Amino acid sequence: MNIQVFTIRIASEHLMSDQKKLNDFLQEVKFVKSTTHFVVSEEIQYWSVLLHYELPKVEQEKKISIQVADLTPGAQYVFECLKQWRTEKAETLNVPKFVVCHNSALINIAFHHPKNIEGLRRIKGFGDKKTAKYGEEIISVLNAV
Repeated sequence: MNIQVFTIRIASEHLMSDQKKLNDFLQEVKFVKSTTHFVVSEEIQYWSVLLHYELPKVEQEKKISIQVADLTPGAQYVFECLKQWRTEKAETLNVPKFVVCHNSALINIAFHHPKNIEGLRRIKGFGDKKTAKYGEEIISVLNAV
């Protein structure tokens, strides 16, 4: 368990921004409990807020790897179309084909046939960068076959 102390100043020029900091923090963590105390001094009045929290557990979907033997005849055709796209893209960019996309990623795409960018992002080998760079074109190829 972790703790964080916040000061919520009562003065109108600080109240909203102090509350926003607290609210933004609460959006990012798992709240456990809090303790508050109102503090009055000669210069300032404020709430002291002690938060007990836990960091949220990051649950990442496991990206499943598929083999060519797992593909149906239709998915094998999609795989061949994706390989053709990759060859053309690699020639255009003047890079080796594996730089554009590995066979294993193309096999997974052909098997899962994602309908959109979010679905493509779940494919093993496709993180944010590769999805941003090639995602629209790959989805177009999938929609064309």
